[in-house]
This record gives sequence, structure tokens and C-alpha cells, in this order.
Amino acid sequence: MHIIGSKGLGKLVVTFLMLALLLGLGSTMMPSVAAADISVTVKGDGVTNPKTFTQAELEAMDQVGPRLYSTINTWPTKNWYAAKGVKLTKLLEETGIKDEAKTIIIKSSDGFKATFTRKELLEDDRFYYPGLKDNHEYFGYIPGSPEGAEKVDAILALRSVNSDNLNTLNELEAPHFIFGQRWVTEQTNHAFAKYVNEIEVTTAVQGKWAKPEADKNSGVVPAGTLVKLTNQYNDSDKIYYTTDGSDPTFKSPIYNWIASRWWGSRQDVLNEINHPIEINNNTTIKAITIGLGKEDSDIATFEYQVQLAAAPSLTADTTDNTIGQPVDLTFTDDAAWRGAIASIMVNDTVLSSDQYTVSGGKINIVASAFSTAGDYVIIVRATGYLDATVTQHMVNAATVIGDMNGDKIVNILDLLFIAANIGQPTTKPDAYKSDVNKDLRVNILDLIMAEQYVGK
Repeated sequence: MHIIGSKGLGKLVVTFLMLALLLGLGSTMMPSVAAADISVTVKGDGVTNPKTFTQAELEAMDQVGPRLYSTINTWPTKNWYAAKGVKLTKLLEETGIKDEAKTIIIKSSDGFKATFTRKELLEDDRFYYPGLKDNHEYFGYIPGSPEGAEKVDAILALRSVNSDNLNTLNELEAPHFIFGQRWVTEQTNHAFAKYVNEIEVTTAVQGKWAKPEADKNSGVVPAGTLVKLTNQYNDSDKIYYTTDGSDPTFKSPIYNWIASRWWGSRQDVLNEINHPIEINNNTTIKAITIGLGKEDSDIATFEYQVQLAAAPSLTADTTDNTIGQPVDLTFTDDAAWRGAIASIMVNDTVLSSDQYTVSGGKINIVASAFSTAGDYVIIVRATGYLDATVTQHMVNAATVIGDMNGDKIVNILDLLFIAANIGQPTTKPDAYKSDVNKDLRVNILDLIMAEQYVGK
């Protein structure tokens, strides 16, 4: 129950208590403040039967809960609320909401108000997300999991608490307007109105949000350009954007996670959380403003073409270009280009980072990237540069009988290799290689056969 009905009465009680203590009256003179009954009036040209619901009438209605609600504030921090109360739709049904009603304004006794479109509260599905705090317990800009979402009603809670503990519900902020999220990243907590005393339903349309703007005009830009997005308030009017050409929705990434009301106290992380979009390749940014109380803005489109620098010319390996040997591509050294290398492809297969090494003027690619003789198209991609392309021709290694170490000659080292494997089963790779005459045994006959090719 709401104990103190107005800020003025609260100040009067505090003043009286202070005077009582100063006069030494103590608890014997402690004033008794009667609890004020709560009531909620539903009115406006969007309903046919305006009505004031008393506390007794609200308590007599069917109650939702107690149940949990997930929410994120504009700091942004993830929160749980536990609540029990009356469905908003029940009050609107009893007052006869009109088909032409467009806007619902929730007003509090302390002067706060939250504005919603009819669609946002009565038509859009809203949910409790039990996975809200997955990936990070508190940071609202790190999305939780949408798995296991439960559909919830918007309610006027007669008992609530900012906690996930259903056993600690209280009446201190009643009636407390609480509603669900359309998506696991939606910021809704700023519109949880406390001490509700009026709901205005109107046929007036609030219009659209202003569409986002970018601080860089569309066109040709250098690689690494940072694009900042803004809109009218940069606060609870959230900017959602995409960079893959698709149209953004309330499920897309948010740009202005931290609302402008907090910018002064969050300077240390503002650019990290509300971070600019880095342009390293030709990119189309589509952005839209979505927020409570107005229709979504028009979609703003920004198109950027990256001005790419020329890459060094690559030279194919013609020395060790036999199958089974690693390949060394050479180029006139360019430290900036080397440092910008993002990927290397061999015949459209992207190599993993452990399949190549880059050093001054040279790219070494492992032998396993070249399985058969033939031509291989190698593409080196570096951020901010045109692709560097070269065709590498690979040949089969000449076979020399008895050449165990692949140096194309037979000598004492090869004979020692065979001798070390005499008697070993040819299921072992080295023994199989040492079986020169391929009789599936490694013995003196293999040594004799290999000896004939010493020096050849």
C-alpha cells in the first residue's frame, strides 16, 4: 500500500519527527499517518466509459502472478522484477476501449508519465526472458539468451519488488505498471511507472520518431573510417542498425545502449559501449529509431565505398614447388600491408592461422595446402588494400629409389634410415617407406637394393 500519498505530506512528516526528537518527546509523541487508499482512473476520448477503480475493486479483480518480469534500464543494467496485479487489458475492457484509440499514457501521482502506442501494449507480444542474464549478469549491452521466453501481460502490480524473490513482494510502489520485453535486448525499465493514479486513452497519434543520422556522408571513405550514429534525443529513442543490407528491427543490434541522460557519468565507457561502426570494406548501414510512445522512424541508409590501397605484387615459388614441400611466396616488403593481412585463400579455401606465417618479404604456406600437382590461385586479403593474387604451379617430386629423406640423392643417411627399420612391421610409416622392394618386409634385401642407387 502507498503509505505517503504526496511529496508534500512526506516532507511534513519528516519535519514533525525532527521537531519531536529535538524536544525530547521521543516515540511517545510519534505521529500516526493513515495509509492512503490507492485508486486508478481510466479516462480519455479513447474509452466509452471512463471510470475510477478503487483499491478494493482492483484487489477484487483476477490477479496475475506472482511472477517474474525481465527488463533492462537505460544505464544499461539487467534487472528482474517480481510482481502480482491486474491486467491492463482488464481495465481497458471495463472502460470500453475504442477501436480508434491509438495512444495509452500511464500517469503517476508524482508527475511521472509513460507514453505507449496501442500496438506496443495491446498488439505486440511481450515476454519474460529467463536467459536475460546469460553471458553477463548485469551488463545490459551484452545480450542474454532468448531461449525459453514466456509470454507475459502488462499489469498494474498491487505488490512488486525489484528482485527475483517472489517472497519479498510489497505494496510500497503500488500501483506499479510493469510489462514484458519484445526482445531480450529491449530497454523497458525506464517506463515501469510507480504510484499509478491515471491511465489516459486517446485517439491522438504521436507520430514517428526522427530517423537516425550519421556523422559521415555516404560515399568513398578510407579504410578504418568510424561512423557515429545519432538521433533526436539519443536516449530511450533507440537506434537499431544492420550492416548486411537487411532492414533493421527491434531484434537488430542497438547503437546507443547508454541513454544520453547518463553520458556525463559514463564517459569512461561511452565510446566502448556506444561504439562507432568501423568501415573496412564496402558497407551499407541501415538504421531505424524505435522507442516507446511513437511509431518506428523511417529507415535511414548510408552507403560507404572503401578507398583501397594497392597491395605488393606476389611472386610464386619456383624453387620448392614440389608436392610435399612448403611454398614461399615473396614480395617487396611492406610492413603496413603485412600487418593488415586478414586472410589467405588457396583455391577458395581459407587457410587457418597455423597454415601460414608472414615475415619480412615472405609468406610461407604449409605443404598440406597443396595436395596434387597443378595450378593453385592464392589470394591474400589485407584490410584497406586491394587483394594480392598469384598463381602457384606445383609439380610432383621426382622419385629416386632408396631416397628416404627426400633430398633426391641416395647416401649413407638413407641406408641408415632403412637399417633402423629392419624387422619392423610395414604398418609403421617409416618401415613402410623403408620397404624399397615393396615385399611388405624390411630386411637386408631392401638395403642391398637401395645401395645400388647410392650417389644417384
